[in-house]
Amino acid sequence: MPIKGSYTLLGLGLILMGVLLSFVSYFILTSTPLTALGMSTIILGIVSLALGKGHPEIPPEASALMWKSGLENISAIIEELGLRSKAVYLPSSWASGKPQALLPLHSNPHPPKPDKPLPKRLIVKYGSNPQDMGLLVTTPGSTIADTLRFKPTAMHGDLEAALSSVLTGMTNLADDVRVARNDDKVIIEVSNPRLDSKDMWIDECLGSPLASIVASMSAEALNKPVAIEREGCEKGKYTIELSVLE
Repeated sequence: MPIKGSYTLLGLGLILMGVLLSFVSYFILTSTPLTALGMSTIILGIVSLALGKGHPEIPPEASALMWKSGLENISAIIEELGLRSKAVYLPSSWASGKPQALLPLHSNPHPPKPDKPLPKRLIVKYGSNPQDMGLLVTTPGSTIADTLRFKPTAMHGDLEAALSSVLTGMTNLADDVRVARNDDKVIIEVSNPRLDSKDMWIDECLGSPLASIVASMSAEALNKPVAIEREGCEKGKYTIELSVLE
């Protein structure tokens, strides 16, 4: 039986047992200690139900395996094509419903400016020039941003709160997140990151998995394309510098 179902059954059983014990102890046996025991059993049942609801549908180990296989497949495609161009992270308004990363097939110094959202395809044309072709890929940050209950805005506090909610709460990938913005730059400082990069080919284009998550969410919050300028770790703090492309 799945763990989540076990917690639910245990919670319901404890609540039922606690209600019966409390009723009999209070109205029939008139025993205060037994009544207190029944109330405690009800509380334990409620806690078990909460644990069942909070338990993930997919075990973390299975999620890690799917994450790894997905990244390795995308990395193999990029390596076969010989791409080394830096990814441009697009907001959902530019990429048909969710933030995605665009990998230009040719080095292109200017950001894409599509007249309408890019189609839901792997290979897309994003400009008027013949060489304006690229791969439109979904990243871990795309999926995470799509599951947020609220969409962060360009305000400094909103972006920092959204990143903190994801990295320190939802995924438990860090202890703290700080955001600073200066004109066309966004600098994110992550304390004690717990997501290692495997140094794959894809990291040359998309950046590390942690930087990719941050870039996708920042592009969505700013509603503008962003690119990873640099990233690095020093003394337990991982710094990611994003460039906002106008």
